[in-house]
Amino acid sequence: MRFYKIIFMGFIVTVTAIGYVHQRVEIVKTGYIIQKNRKYLSCLVDRNTNLMYNLSKLESPRYLLASLKGEEIKFASHRTRQANIFQVAHAGPGSGARSESLVDRFLDLVTVSAEAKPRELSTN
Repeated sequence: MRFYKIIFMGFIVTVTAIGYVHQRVEIVKTGYIIQKNRKYLSCLVDRNTNLMYNLSKLESPRYLLASLKGEEIKFASHRTRQANIFQVAHAGPGSGARSESLVDRFLDLVTVSAEAKPRELSTN
């Protein structure tokens, strides 16, 4: 009986240690994702500043398109009755499926994880 109690306690300690290590790894992964998103946001802010400067100095839409031709910006054209409006299309990295091991998926089922959900825009 004492042998089974020792094995059971060892199992509990092992599972707790593995859970703790998994949570620490997830925290580090989240930190890297946040750092990557901050860099991407910085690039977007710089690009937006550049575009706003070009729009403020705009002589014609052809001038804007010619000045931005060297940069890798994709434009989506929308025709309206009054004027042509060009919007910058998102050309970010493709979203691929994450490959996880069986242990990661199991531990994700067992451990608590908080994820942000996208806000829905109200159409008022």
